[in-house]
Amino acid sequence: MLRRGRLSQEDMKLLYKLRDAISRLSSDELKVFMYVWDNISVGEIVFERDLSRIYGVRKPLLVAIELREKGMLERGEGCYNLPRWIRNLRLKIGRFEDLRALLDRLP
Repeated sequence: MLRRGRLSQEDMKLLYKLRDAISRLSSDELKVFMYVWDNISVGEIVFERDLSRIYGVRKPLLVAIELREKGMLERGEGCYNLPRWIRNLRLKIGRFEDLRALLDRLP
């Protein structure tokens, strides 16, 4: 897991913005966001299959639309991606569990 000391001031601003955005997600939106955070990019068929079978999200494509409207997910050609504004942060932090631990320690 990343230590806060290695994050830039801009990264810290993004973390606060991300914490605020995550706090407003529904349960299904959070499951989808966690999945995309961990995978960064995933094909549409695998996305729908995994989220419905593994995570119990009833309508993953509808949830994806909601997340796209909130700026928390991007749509590519036949895939869903972590939005550009947080990809660098994802690469520095790692898995969602590491992000969650870091967000929980923010003042």
